[in-house]
This record gives sequence, structure tokens and C-alpha cells, in this order.
Amino acid sequence: MPANFQRADLIEAARDDLAAGRERIALLHDRGLDAVQVCARNAAHIDGVLLQLFAAAANDFERQSPKLGEVRRRVALVELGSHGRRQAAPFSDVDLMILHDGIGDALTPLVRSFTQSIYDVGLQLGHSVRTTSEAVQLARSDAVICSSLIDCRLLTGDQPLYDGFREAFTRMVRRRPKAVARMLEEARNDERDQYGESVYALEPHVKRSRGGLRDLHLIRWFGFIDHGDADVERLHLRGALSKLEFRRYQSAQSLLLRIRNEMHLHAGSAKDLLDRAEQLRIAEKFGYRGSDGLLPVEQFMRDYFRHTGHLWQLVRRREAQQASKGITQLLNPVLGRTVAGDFKVGVSSVSATPAGLDRVRGNLDGALELMDLAVRERKPLDRAAWSALLLGAPECPEELSPAAIDRFLALLADPAVAADALALLHELGYLERFVPPMKHARCLLQFNQYHKYTVDEHSLLAVRRATEFINRPGPLGDAYRAVKNKLVLHLALLLHDLGKGYQDDHSEVGAKLAEEVCQRLKLPPADSDDVIFLVRRHLKMAHLTFRRDTSDPKLLAEFAETVRTTQRLRKLYVLTCADFAAVGPDVLTDWKVEVLTAMLHRTLAELGVGLGGSDHVGLAERRRQIGRSLTEAERADPWYPRHVEELPTSLLTACEPRALVDALRRFRQLPERGVVAWGANQPSTKTVEFLAGVNQGPGRGVFSAMAGALSAQRLQILAADIETMPDELLVLRYVALDPENPTGTPNARLEKIGAAMAEAVDRDEPPKFRRVWGDDRAAETAKLTKLPSRVRTDVKTSADNTIVEVFTFDRTGLLYDLARKLHDLQLTIQHAKISTYLDQVVDVFYVTDRDGRKVVDDERLGEIRDAMIEVVGE
Repeated sequence: MPANFQRADLIEAARDDLAAGRERIALLHDRGLDAVQVCARNAAHIDGVLLQLFAAAANDFERQSPKLGEVRRRVALVELGSHGRRQAAPFSDVDLMILHDGIGDALTPLVRSFTQSIYDVGLQLGHSVRTTSEAVQLARSDAVICSSLIDCRLLTGDQPLYDGFREAFTRMVRRRPKAVARMLEEARNDERDQYGESVYALEPHVKRSRGGLRDLHLIRWFGFIDHGDADVERLHLRGALSKLEFRRYQSAQSLLLRIRNEMHLHAGSAKDLLDRAEQLRIAEKFGYRGSDGLLPVEQFMRDYFRHTGHLWQLVRRREAQQASKGITQLLNPVLGRTVAGDFKVGVSSVSATPAGLDRVRGNLDGALELMDLAVRERKPLDRAAWSALLLGAPECPEELSPAAIDRFLALLADPAVAADALALLHELGYLERFVPPMKHARCLLQFNQYHKYTVDEHSLLAVRRATEFINRPGPLGDAYRAVKNKLVLHLALLLHDLGKGYQDDHSEVGAKLAEEVCQRLKLPPADSDDVIFLVRRHLKMAHLTFRRDTSDPKLLAEFAETVRTTQRLRKLYVLTCADFAAVGPDVLTDWKVEVLTAMLHRTLAELGVGLGGSDHVGLAERRRQIGRSLTEAERADPWYPRHVEELPTSLLTACEPRALVDALRRFRQLPERGVVAWGANQPSTKTVEFLAGVNQGPGRGVFSAMAGALSAQRLQILAADIETMPDELLVLRYVALDPENPTGTPNARLEKIGAAMAEAVDRDEPPKFRRVWGDDRAAETAKLTKLPSRVRTDVKTSADNTIVEVFTFDRTGLLYDLARKLHDLQLTIQHAKISTYLDQVVDVFYVTDRDGRKVVDDERLGEIRDAMIEVVGE
């Protein structure tokens, strides 16, 4: 009983000590003490707590097991990981190895007592009990164990035992450095892939994403493998890190640790994901003020990406150096070759002679020649060449020589090397010499969930995605291959978003910047005009395709007049697809490609280009195909010819003739006020298409009822059409995604949804929408963008309909609520599309009054806008 009381007192005192220490750490952090020192003091404080707990456990153990002697002479308590480095954040886990001389089983009571005390105090613990041989053997094949042992430190216990372990571990690493380096690198690559493919992912994991703290650790580990020392300052003094590399390492370390400390202290627990809410909070906490066109959070994240980008560059070079060691160093003199006298192409890298290094410093022509060589040889620059180019970039003159311009444009025009060349030039600071707006775009955050990358990364990625289309089958690949002047397309892609970060509309700002860049690069007037047009209109095709009725002849004629030429149209089509593809994974869906392709083909036809093929035959021929597919009895029934003749353009262009024949047969069987609805998978676009017919449908709120039924089944509606045919037959078509069945909706579910759509018509009670875990959090996260909800009306685009556009944050049942309100306003929905604008959804409705007339009265339009704003504000 007394022992229990003593232990309880010890635990309570240790808890109080831990809490008081964290308060002191928080105070030091808030006062601005350097983050490295904050972490070191936190580690020292935790050391003190652990020593108290271990001493108590060891004393009890020695009293109970006197035959083993003084246990502290036979074990070593070794701290690993962040505590071993003395870089522990306030709530970092404690990772301990209890090293012993072979008395492992006998230590069980000690280990149990000691570790239980650590848990009781409130620390998170990972621990192991090993001999020297066990630890070294495990480290040979386990990257986590190996890396943790590199960053180890004796806390207390037998110094000779620890020294012997350290010597054995170091000897193992020295005997197999390439294998150890490869093991650590592969493990880190897997971790990076899991936590973000880009250093510029907009919600980074401070520890595990590319350019994060784990890459700081990787530099240390490579230093230990190469030099037997993981201390970065000593590595710098040895010459293993240049002055610039060391300075960038320290700066990145200071910022990342400060951010991590702040997140831990604010959460009161371990937190390493820098999500958007944390970005906003930390930007304010760290005193960012913002400027014209830039929010405080965007300034903060720009600093974050600048430091992590520098760190990622350093890691990539270190990984390349590790890969080029050994046999390649022996083969370089034999298999390498000299180019232009001063440059060398080796087995694994491109380098320069001392004279070549002098030639590239501050010399844009020479620097570009060396980078051109590296890109076309598809080999990295060695460390000396990379450093010379990086340090020489600021010294290059502003004026561009004709030779430099020609070489840059040749790189940009070549699909095989354009993306890699732009990435290398941007990394080393040369791209902004040719395209000055890239300097402003560097590390520029777009604070929304829609874009997954910074502006510069998105722009570079857009060029890469476009060049990848060259091997893509189908219309998109055909269009890219058919673009004659790929220089214009690639330059427009590079420039299209560089107007962001200013107060004015980014498309207009971008067009002005594009004009300046074209003049700087001495482009011919016709090419300059195309680049400026593509930048100014880079959103045009997407907006029309996903927010407007593309079967409207007036819209097509105006769009064709805007683009004027087939080459410009193809460039805009490819640019639009590449822009979507560069936003983030899975943004350019097969459905989007199909819909954009249909817009391309219709506009080509408007420009007088015949395409041929069953998908593009004239509407009259489609009607004839449908007529020929009818039976003799059906052709003799006046109902069929009349409805075939009145089939709307939207259905004729969207549906196959055989599908329309099937639909007509279903509609013919409808009783008075009857409803039928059914769905079918569209494998080519990974969507589901639903068709419905409602006899005597006008005025019954059919569109909103069916939209509600689809939403209640957790389908995501992408587009919808509603057409009135003879005999008051309403025909509806919905295109949707089924997130619960991404590979195809089962037939039983399709039948269930079709029945629900039919039953929803004329039902008095509204649909019930299932709430799914995570939806509320996602909606609240999106609202951090602080975009206002807006409603716009357009009476100019369509000759027959008023267009109502609603910009707001999405929620389950939103489309139903909006459509129901339009029905209550005595309006008829003729067409609807659902798109996105940054983090908001854009619901677009083509409406008329109940008599089929376009609404143009200003007072009535104001009533519509007010009513819709009321819905989104609910």
C-alpha cells in the first residue's frame, strides 16, 4: 500500500511537471524564441520527466531482483527520432529503445512498470527492448528502425553498452551504404506518395508531405550514410552542404518546426496536417497582413511553399547523388562524352568543366545551352552545375539575346521536352527571365479547395498535361496532334493563370501580361494575337459548355464568331482540357471530355468543317434513322411520326437513335398523367443517364421532384434537360454520378431510382435526404473561402429563355430547393446545368413563364433573384 501511494504521488507530480513545462514552452513559443530552441527545451523537459520515472522504476526493480545487481549498469535507455534529435514538438510521441546486454526476459517487470508510468503521466510512447545485435539486424531491412537509430541519443544507463551499439550500427551502415540509402529513399518515396504528389499540395502534412520535416530528416540520414555524421552544421563545415544549401535548410527547419509547434500547442495534441482552417488561424497568429490582391493566408502559404520548395530541391539533388555513386562514377570517364567543349554527358548526369561553370555564371545563353542539354539527354545536372546555374541566375542581364529567345522557344514548342524544360528553368530561376510574370506566380496560393496546386505549379502542370495528350487516343489526342503551332498553345497554357494575385479580373490582367511576354519573346503578330486571345478567353469554352445550353444555335453562332478559325478553336479546346487536368487528380473526367468534345464538333460544324461519322450526322438524318427503326404498325400510328419530328435538338445530339426509339415506345404507353423513368450506365463517361416521360406534365413541379429523388439517392447531378413535346408530354434527361458505385450502378439500383423518380411526381411531402458523415465538415471547410452567394439573371444569351445562375456553397438537396422555388414562382424550367466556381456550386436554369414566354421585366427579374438568394441563405 505505501508503494502504491508513493507511485501515485510520483505520477501526479510528473503530470504537474509535464503540464507546467508545456506552459513554459508555449510562453517561449509565443514570445518568438527560435523554433529549434523551443523544441530543444521541450526535449530537455521531457528528458527530466522520463529520468524521474525510470529512476523510480529501476529502484523498485533492483529491490525486487537483487541477484541481477544494479540494472542501470546492464541497460541503456536510448531516445530515438525527434527526441533523439532534440527536435521534439510539444506533443510529439516519445520513442525509446531499452538496450540490454542479454537479460531481456528478466527486464519484463522493469519495462512494464516504466512504460505504464509513462502512459499514466500522459505521454504517447513507442518502445522496444533489444540487444545490440537485435537492433542492428532489424535495421538492415527496416527503414523506420534504421532511420530512428541514426537519430538516437543515450538518455541514461550504461555508456559502454550504448557506445558498443553505436559502433556496431555505424559499421553496418558503412559496409552497405547504397543499400541503406536506397531503403530509406524508397520508404520516403512511399510516404510522399501517400501524403501528396506535389510539394505545392494546398493542405500539406507538415511532417510527411514533400518538402516537409521528413525531408529535413532525410538530409541528415544521407549525411550519416556518407560521412558518419547526421549533424547538418558539421556537414556544412565538411563541405557536404554548400553555404546556400545550409542556409536554406536552416530556414526551412525553423519555419516548419515553428508551424508544427503552433499546431501542437493550439490543439493540445499532436497535429501535423496544415488544413485550411489552420492556415487562416496561423497566418493571423504569425502577423501576416495581406496586400493588394493577396490575402494574409496566401502570403503565409507562399512563404511555406517557398521554403518547402527549396528543401525539396535539395532532397532531389541528394537522392540523385546517391543514385550516381559507385559503378557510374567509374563508367563516366569511359562512357561519358564532351559536348560543346565545356559540357559533359555522363552515365547518370550532365556536368560542366571548370571553364564551363565559369561560362554559365551570369551568362543566359550558356546557362540555357547547359539546361537544354540536360533536358534533352533526360539526365539531372550534377551538384556543381546545378549550384553554378542557381547562383548565376540573378546575375543574368534583363535583355534577351536572339539566340536565347530562339533556344527557349524551341524548347517550349517541342512536346517531348517542353514540360521538363519549363520545370527546370523555373526551379533554377531562369523562366522568369523569359516570362517575368512567373516571378509573381511563384508559390502563389489560391485559397480554395478547387485548385490543388499553387499558380506556378498549376501553370507548369497544364503544359505537361497537354503534352501528354500527344499519345492519347480519341478526339482529345487527335485535336492536340492537329494543332500546327504548339508553341502558341504551350505558351498560352503557361500564361493562362498568371493574372491571379491581382485585384482585377485575372483573365484581363493575364491578357495584358501575355501581350508583354509576346513582345519580349519577339513573337510574330499573328502568334501573339492567338496567345493573347487564348489567355483572355481561357475560361470561355468551359463556361459555355458547363453553364449554357450548347444546343442553342444562337450560342453556337456567337461562339464560332468569337474563335473565328478551326486552329484557334482546337487550341482553346485542348487548353480547356489541360487546364482541368492540371487542377488536380480526377478533375478532367471522361464525361467532361465528352461534353467538351461535343462542343468542339458543333462549333467546327458551325465553322463549316464536316466531321462525318455516326456521332455527327445531321439532325434530319438522325430523325430518319429513328423512323426507319420503327415497326410498320408504329409508323402507321400518327403519334410516332409527330413525336419523331418534334424531338428536340438536345435529345437528338445527346442520345443514340436506338435509345430514343426505346424512349418513344415507353412514352407511347403512358396513361393519363402517367410517369415513367429509367436509367442506364454510360461506361464511356462513367456516368448514369436517366430519361423520364410525364404525360400532361407541365405545371406539376416535375423537374424539382425528380431532382430531389435523385439527390435523395446520393446521386450527383451534372446536367439536366426538360423538353415539352406534343400532347403536353414532358421529357426529362438527367446525367449524374453515382459516387457509391463508381464502376457502374447495379441494375437493381437503377430500377429503384427510376421508380423513386416516378413516385416523386405529385407527392406532397418533400424528399428526405440522408446525412452522411463528413458532409458537414466538407461544407464548412469550403466556406472558409468566404465567397458570397450570388444570383445572376441573363436575358441576352438565349433567344427564348431567361437564364438564372446561382453561385453558392453546395449542400444536399440544394438543387431540389432551388428548382422547387422556381416552380413556386410560376416559372417553367427548360434546361439546367450544374457546374462549379472555385469552392462553390453553380446551378444554372433556363426558365420561361408558364405560358412559355421569356422573362425580361426588371421588377420580375429582381423578384426571382431575391427569392433564390433567400433559398441559399436558409
